[in-house]
Amino acid sequence: MATDHKKAAAAVPVTRNGGNSRYRDDPDAVSMHTTRSDYEYDDVPQLPSYDESVSGDSAQPSAAHNYDDPPPQDEYRVITQPDSAWNVRSKGVSPGKAVGSETSIRMEERLLDVRTLDEYIRNYLSLLPPKPFVRIQGWHFETRKKDNKKEQERVYDFDIVFNMQAHLPTPQRASEGFWARNIATNGDKRHRGTVFKVRAKGYKQDIEVGEEDAPDLKAWCEDFCNSKSMLKVFRFTRNVEGMDTNQIREKIDSLVRSTHYRGHIDITFPVADRHIDIYNPHWINSARISWVRWIFYLSFLWIITWPILFFMTKWWTVCDVEFRFSRFDSEGFKKYATINEETWVNERGNLIRSLVLEKFHGDGTGMPLDVDVRERMRRRSGEVPQTGNRNVDAAVNFIQGGVSAWNTLNGRSNEGGWGADC
Repeated sequence: MATDHKKAAAAVPVTRNGGNSRYRDDPDAVSMHTTRSDYEYDDVPQLPSYDESVSGDSAQPSAAHNYDDPPPQDEYRVITQPDSAWNVRSKGVSPGKAVGSETSIRMEERLLDVRTLDEYIRNYLSLLPPKPFVRIQGWHFETRKKDNKKEQERVYDFDIVFNMQAHLPTPQRASEGFWARNIATNGDKRHRGTVFKVRAKGYKQDIEVGEEDAPDLKAWCEDFCNSKSMLKVFRFTRNVEGMDTNQIREKIDSLVRSTHYRGHIDITFPVADRHIDIYNPHWINSARISWVRWIFYLSFLWIITWPILFFMTKWWTVCDVEFRFSRFDSEGFKKYATINEETWVNERGNLIRSLVLEKFHGDGTGMPLDVDVRERMRRRSGEVPQTGNRNVDAAVNFIQGGVSAWNTLNGRSNEGGWGADC
């Protein structure tokens, strides 16, 4: 897809050792890690007609979703993974579970029509971004007696997630290089209606031997829909690129430690709805993603059935889109679609520390950013707020000093922080 590097998003020079030097080499984009669980779309308009669809893979998208509005609803049946999961929108639920499902499934007869499948991928799946999260977990080990034995149990002190979807670019930013749809070339190793990843016939180690052009999206839809395979899956992938997760991790870790937290900190970046798997509606496919599979798990029949299903199922992984959090232009400047990593963390610094001190479990995405964290810090440390009267404050500090000395003498000092293993 053609890009215009001179448009849009403010250019941010990449600094090195405090200066404004530029990177001239092409940096590797940082892909985000994922976890599994349940997540699905809520509410959505009808698909555009085929005549209104994007013509050609190199064309600029004709429409895009406004992230301030509710997400559109998928008109096709969404089959979520049956694994139990943590609903990130609720509070007080069991922590430590996965956030969002990396893969969701569609299985409907209509999607075996070439035109319908092409429209669905081009005008719906390509335009809606995945849901990347920043997840902050703090935990410690507690030693407890059980049946006259001491056992260590992991206890989660806080489990906070932030949804980053609003900071991804819209497909309308394609001309600026922040969005792109990619179709497999003949030299790419992909599933091409095969069990294993292969290159196109006549191509080996990216060296072109054949003369055929690579198929476009519609051609791959025809190949999938017309395949006589009993079990087949078309996987469409939505990737998040250009996010410096190491920078976010380091800054958040520092914020959490500033609350005197002494436990273990895990900062991860799961992505929900990254893969969309379109299954053909065969009864075996229906059984393999329903409760029936648990019979095979519990009876260990999966040892026999899994290899059979593996070799019977043909896969297509020939199309994906990229939503780029940032990119480098031709002059080495780093440009952001909406916001840079440092600003994102700084804006939420007080909120993150406040939620950590409150031992919060849940989604902090829509919470107010203007939080006075000092009062919570004082409550956590046992500090008494100042009145402004010198005499009163001196007396309060004298009493507080005596209480602190007494707590230290009795091994109850707060100087060691909180959340440590015990």
